[in-house]
Amino acid sequence: MNMMTNIRSDGLTSAQRAEIYRRQMLIERDRLEVMHANLHIIPPEDHDDIDKALSLRLGASESAASDGVVKGKIDDFLIARIDPDDDDEPIVIMAWSDLAESIQQDGAEEAAVARLAEIGVEETVLREAMARKVVNQARIEAVREFRRVLAEPSEAYAPVEVVGYEPVNSQSSSTTVASHQPVANEWVTMTPSEAVLRFFEHNPRTGGKDGNSRKKGEPWTLKTRNQFELPAMLLEQVMDGRALASVTHDDLVKLDQCFEKLHGPSFRKSPKHRDMTIWQIIDETEAKVVAGEDAMKKEAKRKGRVTDEVIKPADHLSRKDLGLSLVTTNRHWGFLRQLTGWFNKHHPLAPLDYGAFIMNDTRNQRELQSVYTVEQGREIFNLPPWTGSKSHARRMQPGDLLVHDAWYFVPLIAWYSGMRRDEICGLEVKDVQMEDGFWLFDVRANDVRRLKTISSARKLPIAEELRRLGLIDYVTALREAGEKALFPELAAESGLGQMGDAYYKRIWTKIAKELAFLKGGQAMHAFRHTAINSMKGAGIPSEIRADFAGHALKGETEGRYSKAHMALLRNAVATIPEVTKHLDPFPVSLLPAKLREPRKARAK
Repeated sequence: MNMMTNIRSDGLTSAQRAEIYRRQMLIERDRLEVMHANLHIIPPEDHDDIDKALSLRLGASESAASDGVVKGKIDDFLIARIDPDDDDEPIVIMAWSDLAESIQQDGAEEAAVARLAEIGVEETVLREAMARKVVNQARIEAVREFRRVLAEPSEAYAPVEVVGYEPVNSQSSSTTVASHQPVANEWVTMTPSEAVLRFFEHNPRTGGKDGNSRKKGEPWTLKTRNQFELPAMLLEQVMDGRALASVTHDDLVKLDQCFEKLHGPSFRKSPKHRDMTIWQIIDETEAKVVAGEDAMKKEAKRKGRVTDEVIKPADHLSRKDLGLSLVTTNRHWGFLRQLTGWFNKHHPLAPLDYGAFIMNDTRNQRELQSVYTVEQGREIFNLPPWTGSKSHARRMQPGDLLVHDAWYFVPLIAWYSGMRRDEICGLEVKDVQMEDGFWLFDVRANDVRRLKTISSARKLPIAEELRRLGLIDYVTALREAGEKALFPELAAESGLGQMGDAYYKRIWTKIAKELAFLKGGQAMHAFRHTAINSMKGAGIPSEIRADFAGHALKGETEGRYSKAHMALLRNAVATIPEVTKHLDPFPVSLLPAKLREPRKARAK
C-alpha cells in the first residue's frame, strides 16, 4: 500500500512526461546535427569514412538508449563495425565509454534532473527514474528521425514560400533597393533581460508580455515570472551588460561563483537590495563577514580563547553562512537553461553545459522537515499576541490588548489545519463555510492568490479549538464590516505581492525573534509538518493525510468530499495536539477600520 501511495504522489503525470520528451527531442536534434557537422570538420580516428563513422555513432547511441529504457542504466558495452561486403575492411571494435564522449551527449541522469528543474517539478528518486526513461526514449526516436532525414532531407524543413519578390528594373531601382535593405539582427544585440521579455511575448503560457495574455487556463504567476527574470538579470550584470548572444560557459562559471558569495536568507529580501547590483551585494556581504571575523578575533583575544570557540555576533556573518541554497540555484539554472535553449533557436549560442551546475539534493528530506513539540507549541501561544499586547503598534510587548486579526489567527489556523502559509493568508471570508452542520475551510484559488498545485484545492474541517477561540465570530464580524479578505490588513494597495510574504515579513519575523528554540527548518512551514506528523503518529491512513495536506492522489473517486470522507478528515484533525487550552476566548475584536486598509507602498 505504501509503495502504491508513493507512486501516486511522487511519480510523473503523462503530461509531465510528454513535456520532458518534447524538450529532450529538441536538444537531441541539435546535438545530432552538431555531432554530424563536427565529423565533417575533424574526421574521427576510428574511421576514414564519415558515413561509416556516423553510422557507428548512431547505432551505438540507439543501443545505449535502449539499454537505458529497459534496465534504467547504461552498462559499458563493446561496439563492432563490420562491412559484410568488403572482406578487406578492418573490423572496428570500441567500448561505448570511449565513443560516448565523441557524440557530445550528457548522461541520462543529468539530463533527467535538468528536465525536471525546467518544468518546475521537485525531484524525487521515482521522478528522476521516470524522467531518465523518457530521456532515453527521446534519444532513440531522435536517432531514428535523424536517419529518416538523412534519407529524405525535405522532412527536416517546412515548405519555403517566397512572397513579395519583384525583379528590379531601371525605373524603380532606387525604391526597390531601399525597401529591401537588410534589417539589423535584433537577436545579436538583445540583452538577457530583453530576451526574457521577448520570451514572455513568444510564450503565452507565461502570461505573455504583460502577464495577462491568457484568459483561460493557469498562466505563470507573478512570482514565477519574477523568478524567471531574476537569474537573467544577474547573468546580465555578470556579463557587464553584454548581449545574450555572446554568452559563454565562462560567464555561467562566473555567475556560479557569485552565488557562492551571497547570503541566501538575506539576498534581495529588502528594497535596498533590489536597487543594488549583484557585485554591490557581494561587497556588502563580504564586509559583514570581515566585520564578524574581526569581532570574533577581538573577543577571543580579550578572553584569551581560541577564535573558533567564540560565538559570532548576531549581526555579522561567517563564511559558512554564504552560498545560495541548492533549491534556489537549481531553479536559477533551470530557468536560464530554458531561456538560452529558446534563444538558441533564433540565434546560435556557444555550448553551455548546465549539467555542471545543477546538483542533486542528497539531503534526507525527512530530516529537513522539523516539527514543533507540544511544549514549543504552548510556548508560541503564550506570547503577547495571544495573552495580551501593549498596543496595536507593539504587539510583542505584554499588555491588556487582545485583537482578532492575522497576528492572532494565522498561527492558530496553521497549527490546527496544516495549511500552507499562502493558503491561510489568502483566505477570503466566504472560504469559511458550513456544510451539513459542520464548519470547514474551502481552500481554492481566488482573486488574491492561486494554489500551489491542482490537488491543493480541498475542503478541510475547522478544528473545534479554532471555533472555541472565536474564528467563526471573527468571520461574521468581518462579513458585517463589508470585508472580503479574511486578513485584509495583509493586502497591498497596489495589488502586488503575496499576502503570505507580507505576513512573514511584517509579523512572523517579530514572533520568531522571541522563540529561542527555533532552528533551521523550523518556521511557518513547520506548523504544517507538525499537523501531518501528529496524524501519522495517530495511525491516520496516508491517503487521508494526503487529502488533508493537498498532495496529489491519482484515481480519486467522485466521493472524495462525501459526508463519510469529511468525517474521516474530522477524525484526522482531532489528532492534532491542543496546545491552546490555557487561552480564554474573548468577544470578537477587529482591528480598527483604518488598520484593516490595504497597506500603501513605501515612499522611495
